[in-house]
Amino acid sequence: MAVRMLNRVGSMDQIKVGRGSWLAGGLLLAAFLGGVVYGQAPGGQAPAGTAPGSAPAEPAKTPPDKVVLKVGDTSITAGDIDKAIQGLTPQAKRSLFVQNQGRRPIGDEYVLMLVLSEQALAHHLDSTPEFKEMVALNRIKILASQEYQEIAQKAAVTPQDVNKYYAAHPLEFDELKVVQVVVRKQPPGAKAGTPGFPAEEAKTRAEQIRKAFIAGDDPAKIADKYQVESLVRVDSQPFVVHHGTMRPDMEKAAFELKPGEVTEVFDLGQTLAFLKVVSHQTEDLKTVSPRIENNLRQQKINSSIDTLKKNAKAWMDDAYFASPIGGHPPLKPEATMEIPVNQ
Repeated sequence: MAVRMLNRVGSMDQIKVGRGSWLAGGLLLAAFLGGVVYGQAPGGQAPAGTAPGSAPAEPAKTPPDKVVLKVGDTSITAGDIDKAIQGLTPQAKRSLFVQNQGRRPIGDEYVLMLVLSEQALAHHLDSTPEFKEMVALNRIKILASQEYQEIAQKAAVTPQDVNKYYAAHPLEFDELKVVQVVVRKQPPGAKAGTPGFPAEEAKTRAEQIRKAFIAGDDPAKIADKYQVESLVRVDSQPFVVHHGTMRPDMEKAAFELKPGEVTEVFDLGQTLAFLKVVSHQTEDLKTVSPRIENNLRQQKINSSIDTLKKNAKAWMDDAYFASPIGGHPPLKPEATMEIPVNQ
């Protein structure tokens, strides 16, 4: 029942007001009703370990105690509105201010919420079981969000931690820039019309393209000559790969090569593929420090949460939480002619 009530309230962003204009995307309602689900920190800060993004400059500040809105006997100050805005996500702030609407959409929503809440009190909706369940659930969400922020603030990561991790994990920051060639081949005994080349023809094509790369031909010209839509893909622009992102045999072969060298052709089942190494370098500490810091902070947060869960001695009814008998039916594969680039 509580879930149904939450969904009903959450649908308020679909209400039309005024001359048929939509509410501000339910921005304020989302902040109040759903923001805690995302661990939104006080002051609109995202949890540690996430990229908060950037938002446009907000309108000029007004003294927080100045009354800027009234609904009946209820007065709302600039500080109340500012807190509501601070609770929005960066994306919601951009949506609000980029459109040059100022704080008007937030004020409109605030009025609507006050009017509807007063009407709800008049109808004694605050005494219904659904309301009490929703209040209890949101109390849990808010408390959980606040505790998460406490844990995040204590999960400090020092420059020494970052340096130590960087030195201990050299392979993680070892990267190649490569171009890849993929040739689709038909499986043995394939029916007529099955996408792909017969095995021998696929191998011949792959080797021809490989020889062109070994000879140092321009990748763009090679692509123009050999690429066949949905059957042969020839990368003309390099992309970055790291350890652990490819099949082990391809990864080993690629990382052992020097720039300009080409791997052998690998049989990946439905395709044949090979790589040409364009460059081989190690990401510098300055570049990866923010990423390392975020990862280490999140590890500390996760460790603290795991400890809390362990100490709580939580129990679940395995039969209740088990997957349906037979599991979920597999999704019907979409008909596609795209070539899998990384397998």
